Amino acid sequence: MKFKQIVILDDVNISPDSINTLQDYSENPVRVFNTDPESGEEIKKRLINADCVLLSWRTPIDKETLSSCEALKFICLCGTSSKCIDLEECSKKDVVVSNIIDYGDEGVVEYIFFQLLSIIRGFGRYQWKDYPAELNGKTMGIIGLGVVGKLLADVALGFKMKVIYNSRTRKSEWEEKGLVFVDKKELLQKSDFISLHTPKDVKVLDKEDFGLMNGKILVNTCIGKPFKEDDFKEWIGKSNNFAIMDASISPDFHKEFQGLDRVIFSNFISGRTTESILRLSQKALDNVIAYIGGGPINVVN
Repeated sequence: MKFKQIVILDDVNISPDSINTLQDYSENPVRVFNTDPESGEEIKKRLINADCVLLSWRTPIDKETLSSCEALKFICLCGTSSKCIDLEECSKKDVVVSNIIDYGDEGVVEYIFFQLLSIIRGFGRYQWKDYPAELNGKTMGIIGLGVVGKLLADVALGFKMKVIYNSRTRKSEWEEKGLVFVDKKELLQKSDFISLHTPKDVKVLDKEDFGLMNGKILVNTCIGKPFKEDDFKEWIGKSNNFAIMDASISPDFHKEFQGLDRVIFSNFISGRTTESILRLSQKALDNVIAYIGGGPINVVN
């Protein structure tokens, strides 16, 4: 079995070899778009006759789009967050949606520690304290103990740091490793470094929370907006606060924060490495092939 028409809807960041392999599963030449569509109408034009589409988390598939793409059977999301897709409408139309997890997390954690070391030792533009410091003995506060949060905790423990965390559910197996569960207020007060790892657009910090974070380094690699721009600007305006940002966050944050003092803002997506592209590519291929062959797929419900 093959799809009649596979479409790569935007820059999904998979390897050229994987695109070539996709051709084996499409009766017609795979249509590849390397830019994000600028409108709903452009999305629909790109999806003409498509029964399989690969896309990133940035491009929405809403009810209107689905109503005009009657041939569509399978959406292969080349990412984790499915908020861009109307899953309820997909279910009504029997369109299967798959996503991909655990492909770029290692690169994100390496980026975080690279920047932390640069700030506390004064290797780059900024230095956290008056004299270079060590990670050893410092307290890492992690909000959201998912895949990235756990990887971050592992590395922090390797540096002999104290690790406290706050999450929707407690993780007893990680507490056995030395992590301590605390409420958010205590975490913000006791941590030297606060790292956010929550789902897209979940509001994590408010004005009152920022008031508890004087003299801290905030790490934000979350997609979307975990806090309000004005609250952050007021906090970062104090001379002893620092922030590490990743290019994968909300585009609006780029405009608001990129020129601010004491904000380390990458011009690249920290999780995008040679290795992560290979992992993402293979998992996307696995989902496409599994759909055709009736095998297990990482289905989004």
